[in-house]
Amino acid sequence: MKKKVILWIMQTQLYRWLLLKIVPFIRFKTYYTTLRGNKYHEAYKHLRPGDVVLGVDRSKLTTFLIPGELSHAGFCVGRMDGKNPGFEIAEMTHHGFTKSMFFDFCKEADRVVIMRCPNVDEDYIERMIARCLSFDKAKYDLMFAFGIEDLYCSEMVYDSDEERRFGASTEDLVGLDQEYISPMGLYHADNLFAAWDTDWQGS
Repeated sequence: MKKKVILWIMQTQLYRWLLLKIVPFIRFKTYYTTLRGNKYHEAYKHLRPGDVVLGVDRSKLTTFLIPGELSHAGFCVGRMDGKNPGFEIAEMTHHGFTKSMFFDFCKEADRVVIMRCPNVDEDYIERMIARCLSFDKAKYDLMFAFGIEDLYCSEMVYDSDEERRFGASTEDLVGLDQEYISPMGLYHADNLFAAWDTDWQGS
């Protein structure tokens, strides 16, 4: 019964309006996030195409709605000092498929973690990037269900890895009673490791 009520709410126009127009803008502080420029520059030294980037703004409402220490995910498709499609980070936001710079990702975060898969070669990285870019017209997935027409942030990353080399967990951490890939599912993926974390001491 509880699941049926939740699913019914998720199909209403009010739910859609709240999730796209209201919830993304609610923060419980009016001041900036805490990630400073020195941490951004240090993290950027470690960023590579094919990396998964995870972040959290600890003052955002969405952070309280998503279980775990990290609440957002993106995928590095290039660097401006190398081969790139005109931007660096692909992410799914309330705007849909969003073309961002790494700076854009960091400025809205208190913590950013760069995750890397050790068992991918350059060919597979290029294939992941190409697949990620193919989601250009995708809209934000309000139902949090698997499928590539609509995507949420960590689902976009998960589906870019078509061969599932990341070994990411689809454990239902948000109580939807269905498979769900969360940012923490990526963080705890069997074949991803933290290449850099802005919370590391001295970073």
